[in-house]
Amino acid sequence: MSALSFRDGRRRPPVTLNMTPLIDVLFLFIIFFMLTGTFKRVGELELQLPDSETATPAAGEEAAHQLDLVATEDGRLLLDGSAVALPGLKAALAAALREDPASRVMIKAEAGVTHGRVVVLLDIVRGAGFRGAGIGTYTKAPAAAP
Repeated sequence: MSALSFRDGRRRPPVTLNMTPLIDVLFLFIIFFMLTGTFKRVGELELQLPDSETATPAAGEEAAHQLDLVATEDGRLLLDGSAVALPGLKAALAAALREDPASRVMIKAEAGVTHGRVVVLLDIVRGAGFRGAGIGTYTKAPAAAP
């Protein structure tokens, strides 16, 4: 046998890694980002509605039974925040009317949506059984008298 020995007879203590400080820091990061982050509501769009000088806000009772039908410039349709296709819109509106017969429809079309598209939406709303629909606008502040 050879006289060379590459290992000495002493036992080394096992190496351990304490995970507690790492988990504590991770939780602090999670709490920090939850408290400082901003969240956007799902389905919320920033619409560019046309201005109106004579529009009046909906009364509290009317707003309680209001279905929002949103038409965007890129062709999307949303019924109360849920995406809906044009062919299925009439059925979705009829189901909403059966669920709440006192409900009304408010069409909120962006300023760039064509007049023809709004007329098609009005026809679908009336075809679903609603007597009519409101048109959503921004109310302009009245001009100051000179």
